[in-house]
Amino acid sequence: MKFFNLRANHTDVRTEVLAGFTTFISMSYILFVQPAMLAQAGMDKGAVFTATAAVSIFGTLMMAFIANMPIAISTGMGINSAFVFSVVLQQGYSWQEALSAMLLAGLLYLIVVITPIRDWIINIFPNDLKSAISAGIGLLIATIGLTGSGLIVADPATFTTMGSLTSPQSLLTIAGVLITLALYYYRIPGAIFLGMMVTTILGLVTGLVHAPSQVVSSVPSLKPTFGVAFSHLPSVMNWHILPIVLTFFLVAFFDTTGTILGVQKQMGTDRDTNKSLIASALGNISAAIFGTSPATAFVESNAGVSAGGRTGLTSVVVAILFALSLFFSPLLTMITPQITASALIVVGVLMLGNLKDIDWNNFKIAASAFLIVLGMPLTHSISDGILLGGGVYLVLSALDWIKKQFTK
Repeated sequence: MKFFNLRANHTDVRTEVLAGFTTFISMSYILFVQPAMLAQAGMDKGAVFTATAAVSIFGTLMMAFIANMPIAISTGMGINSAFVFSVVLQQGYSWQEALSAMLLAGLLYLIVVITPIRDWIINIFPNDLKSAISAGIGLLIATIGLTGSGLIVADPATFTTMGSLTSPQSLLTIAGVLITLALYYYRIPGAIFLGMMVTTILGLVTGLVHAPSQVVSSVPSLKPTFGVAFSHLPSVMNWHILPIVLTFFLVAFFDTTGTILGVQKQMGTDRDTNKSLIASALGNISAAIFGTSPATAFVESNAGVSAGGRTGLTSVVVAILFALSLFFSPLLTMITPQITASALIVVGVLMLGNLKDIDWNNFKIAASAFLIVLGMPLTHSISDGILLGGGVYLVLSALDWIKKQFTK
């Protein structure tokens, strides 16, 4: 264990293992939410399940051995909704082309973090707007949870309206959300995962969810998705794909940067952030190759840090647990939109906490942040939200500059 410098980091094997279990339990819901989400884009559930686990294993091990940080990498919430609803369903690209765009974004990510461009990108927007982007994504994925479960439905007169609150499916969704919120409120480790499990049990008892014929099986094949990103690269080599590539890159980059800095703050240390970003970039590239949506550093890593995790050994434990989970794919058949809704809505609530970091007394910041946060759920597009708010910020900044020139 000398590689991880446990003694120098004031930790031990037992603490690191416990922290790894804590992080895994906190984020393991992604194994079930991700296949259900990407299946809406026409992707094979089994392949996405395996790809998600594979990316989590590879990316998290990169974080362990390159950066020696207790941070887990997996397919990010929010950016997965952009992959499905914005790029595929709204803009009409195939999921294969979306993976190719992801591959380009991952390569761009790697180039940025190994060059001085990194610092310029980090500083292009103030921290307030980065917080607004996270909050907007939270509102978007909560909206997806509400509409996917039937609590919110389309209405020709008012755009959207409340769905039936008395249908069995809606009641299961409401129960799941309340259970998950209660677990999180009382700071139960793995609240989101446990909330999904309790909701699944309720679904089984009421007959809304059907149990699989087996729990353990062989690992689902990656054949439907593995390497597809390479074969479809020629079809995305045009300027029209640029906004999608930039969206995948910027969201993953800012999301990961924020998580890394947050973990470092909680640990009370200031390690080489760039090593963590390189590990994340490699995880992103692997996501495109394996065949799933972009990967980011998971904010749930903070749960493991709270349990005492201080080194990459925590990440190794997380990776091992993801490897073991590969044999439980039959459980996917029980995960309905009503069950994933609780995870999406609660994660959305947590991401909206970023609103507190915005300077609402600064009109330029407030107007830009408002349009970012509101634009994402209304357009079902992360890139459109960034374009709306970011465009206003650049225009108002230009007006500020002009004003200063005339008042010199």
